[in-house]
Amino acid sequence: MAADNNTGAPIEELTDKTEQFIENNSRNLIIAIAAVAVVILGIVGYGKFIVEPAEMEANEHVWRAEQYFMMDSVDLALNGDGLYPSLLEVIDNHDGTKAASRAGYEAGILLRQQGDFAGAIEAFENAGLNDDILSTLATINIGDCEVELGNLDAAASAFDRAASMAGSSIGEDYLAPIALYKGALVDLELGDNGSAKSKLDRIVQDYSASNLKATAEGLAASITG
Repeated sequence: MAADNNTGAPIEELTDKTEQFIENNSRNLIIAIAAVAVVILGIVGYGKFIVEPAEMEANEHVWRAEQYFMMDSVDLALNGDGLYPSLLEVIDNHDGTKAASRAGYEAGILLRQQGDFAGAIEAFENAGLNDDILSTLATINIGDCEVELGNLDAAASAFDRAASMAGSSIGEDYLAPIALYKGALVDLELGDNGSAKSKLDRIVQDYSASNLKATAEGLAASITG
């Protein structure tokens, strides 16, 4: 008697049915396998023939504007020199590339320097940064811009997000105390002394090597109520 499996059907019968299924559906299986192969090749091809050239072109266009950014030549970096694209042009023309993300962050820094805080916030938010350090710095900058605009609740939210983001960043020991301290100052402005003291105490306890420790400790000691 043929051995049974847990379905109650003889193994030979199940094998025959499997072979018959393959024979009857070989064309469909080949099409399915081919479709999977096309998807895989499409993904590889997209990276090789679309993403890489797009990144190369974006980097070719952004390098001069980034030089101006490093030189603190605000107008040339933001608006171009008539020969090479500006940061803003790279953002518009190379959306989705790493170069455009960097340009968005750099444009945010320069717009903030110019006092265009709303424009800076928009640039930081739209940068689409994947780098954990830059994305945390961008969020801290958003908080600073919101403070300048008098939007303290939005600033507090931004600094809280930045502190959370810093926790999973390789720059945590440097970035987290900055976000926490700025957040504490906003909390004090909002009259939330308890939240402010909690942030300051966290700097003292969790980031004792930070150069903000002594300042945080002194400010926390001065908080009453």
